[in-house]
Amino acid sequence: MYVPRLLPCVDYPQHLGLADMARRLSDPSAPEHKTHVFNAFTYNGLFHVVVSRLGKIMPIELAGRTVVAFSLLLLGAACLALLKVLRRPASYAALTTPFLFSFALGWGFVNYTLGTALAVTTCVFIATSLQRLRWWSLLGTFVVGLLCGMTHVLATILLCILAVALAPEISLRSVEAESLPGRLGKAFVRCFAALSPLLGTAIWCVAVAIQQYKWNPGVYKDPTLEGTSPPIWQKLAYFCSWATGAHSDLTDQMLTFLSLVVLVGAMGIGLVRLARKQEWDGPSDPDSDRPAPPLVLPFVAMMTAYLLTPMVFIGTHLIFPRLTQLVAITAVLAAPRYSARLWPNVRFTARTLGVLAGLNLFVHAAIFARETDDASKIIDLLPPGRRATAVIYDGSSFAFRNGSLAHLAAYYGARKQGEWAFSFARYLSVPVRFKAGGNPWWPQRGWEFGPREYNPRCHYARYFPLVIVKAPNGLPTDASAEQAVRELVFMRDANAVKLLGHVGHYWAFDSEGLPEDGTY
Repeated sequence: MYVPRLLPCVDYPQHLGLADMARRLSDPSAPEHKTHVFNAFTYNGLFHVVVSRLGKIMPIELAGRTVVAFSLLLLGAACLALLKVLRRPASYAALTTPFLFSFALGWGFVNYTLGTALAVTTCVFIATSLQRLRWWSLLGTFVVGLLCGMTHVLATILLCILAVALAPEISLRSVEAESLPGRLGKAFVRCFAALSPLLGTAIWCVAVAIQQYKWNPGVYKDPTLEGTSPPIWQKLAYFCSWATGAHSDLTDQMLTFLSLVVLVGAMGIGLVRLARKQEWDGPSDPDSDRPAPPLVLPFVAMMTAYLLTPMVFIGTHLIFPRLTQLVAITAVLAAPRYSARLWPNVRFTARTLGVLAGLNLFVHAAIFARETDDASKIIDLLPPGRRATAVIYDGSSFAFRNGSLAHLAAYYGARKQGEWAFSFARYLSVPVRFKAGGNPWWPQRGWEFGPREYNPRCHYARYFPLVIVKAPNGLPTDASAEQAVRELVFMRDANAVKLLGHVGHYWAFDSEGLPEDGTY
């Protein structure tokens, strides 16, 4: 995460820009108070709050990538801790490494990424409480669970599903009683006590939802696409693509596939043992002095949720692919141990896949840095405190195939303390929002993912006169391409705009003073 100057995450610049806006709003005399308002009462904003606070002691971009890196480290550590608490093979945690840079992070859903890490961390405390009630594990469930509720509502929903799925198996294995009714009763009490600290999280999320519904009853509705989803067979067939889908060379999908092969192989061996009326698990666990059987219900719950959840759900897009990461994590919990004879090879394979996944991400981050450092340099050349937009042709890269430069103007907003087009402040769910009347006009057809829709004379373009351009890949990268870029972007006004800078494929122009044509 620290290799490139710009992160390969599509929506990340928007969240970084909002975090910097929150930092600016902490100053009572800041001019941003005229157009924006900060509201911490949300279930989609802990990333912004933390980054804005860190931004007071370090550069805002360093603060942003630090929180993203922390999210990945926390999730990996939580997976390992959960396996250890449940006395499962610790080496299986390495099989989750190829899933860390997930589909959700590739699209820049940084609140969800942090929320997922907090959700799995909360499950560590819950698993501890289910085995033996301790005050510190109950307190950890309450605090970390509430932080998850403040971070992302979908991560909180998945936390509740995981918690309920973990509870029966762990509690029944942990309580003792002479009779079955007595054991069930004790298990129920243990489950109730262990899960009760999540009540605070639920109250927070429900209260936020009620408030946002009052602001806009249609905020979570998309009548044209609500409930749309590919068929179940495609979800199964393209699971690895939905899990990551980041790199153009598909190496990330290959590594996730190999991890799944190890896990599916373990499950297959376990089912054969059951069919032969043998123990589900192998005879020994080299990673634990107190082996415990696998937990199946969490995997069943998450796989069911993945298969049944649509792509567009409650007015929000790209939903079911986000669940692939937790499907893989719960598959690790459900995977039986291999036999003592095979285990050394399996452990070596799992750890090797973990190392390869880390190296693969590092190499692609380095390639991405070479591909996009010019974009960062063009922002450095721009004057601060202006209003900017970006017109991006060929926004994807070889290293990361998603259009990770679509919101390039938001990097300007964060780095140069300016405003940027298509700001996510228009959404009610984030903590930094436009005030009534502070929201500039929205065009009927935007150009974030369609640069040819840019109309330099429309109202919205006139509000954002600073224009960052990534030229099509077919044009030269030297000064000879200037006139072609001008004509491509500004058409009849090609010679009426001022060139501010040029680095490689990237150009910056000041279009201040162009006339309006009356369109939005």
